[in-house]
Amino acid sequence: MPAEEDYPKNPNYGRGRYRRRIRLTNIGNTVSGELEDTNHAFRCTVSHDGHYVTNIDSDVLRIPFDTCPGASEPIRKLIGLPLCEDIQDLIPHTDAGGNCTHLLDLVLMAIRHARRQQTEWFYDICIEDQIGDEAAQSEIYLNGELSHRWEACNWEITAPENLAGKVLYKGFSKWASAEFSGDLKEAAFALQKGYFVSSARRYNINTQAGQAALEHADVMQGVCYSYSSPQIEKARRTADSARDFSDCPEELLTFRDPTLI
Repeated sequence: MPAEEDYPKNPNYGRGRYRRRIRLTNIGNTVSGELEDTNHAFRCTVSHDGHYVTNIDSDVLRIPFDTCPGASEPIRKLIGLPLCEDIQDLIPHTDAGGNCTHLLDLVLMAIRHARRQQTEWFYDICIEDQIGDEAAQSEIYLNGELSHRWEACNWEITAPENLAGKVLYKGFSKWASAEFSGDLKEAAFALQKGYFVSSARRYNINTQAGQAALEHADVMQGVCYSYSSPQIEKARRTADSARDFSDCPEELLTFRDPTLI
């Protein structure tokens, strides 16, 4: 990730929280997915025949780079994948660097939701700002019920006691796959992704409109669609891409145009 000094600090960090909401809706042979958080807003529609994915459409609504809308094309390479009970079974068949990380996550969750009997599925994620070296709370609710609540500091869980010392960066997938299964496993991975993105709240991203992605190629090259070639050579940060939902979670998934707020 870019060094801390590469971005101006967010003056409101330490007084708020990162939020992400995901909604999956299963009707017939179609699953719609919606995701919105501080830095992103996406929608997708996954069609299937009861066994395999037959079509994928997506809308890239609020994104950090002007090249991100192009990620709607490579995500269609997932057409033909089987419906599954565990998203991790599909990961070997995906290209993380060739896709938008968050759109890929949303589409994979939609594929799994196709096997559920329940029509709607909601995740609400909240990551409190970390103040200094004090642990901060991270939690995820599934359909209004708490799935996980972790205290974490500098990418390491400090509580609950049975998870103390577990990492939230490299190595997470291995221990979380052994610790959890089913819906609790999916929720744990969703919470970890939220924790990862929440670090962006430390910086005032909206002051960086027009900045070239290439400036951070030394640490970001290849991590996602816009940071991969040939996109990285031309990608520029978009204006007003970050929003603060600290005290207004009800606005998540309303997909309001940030330029009109």
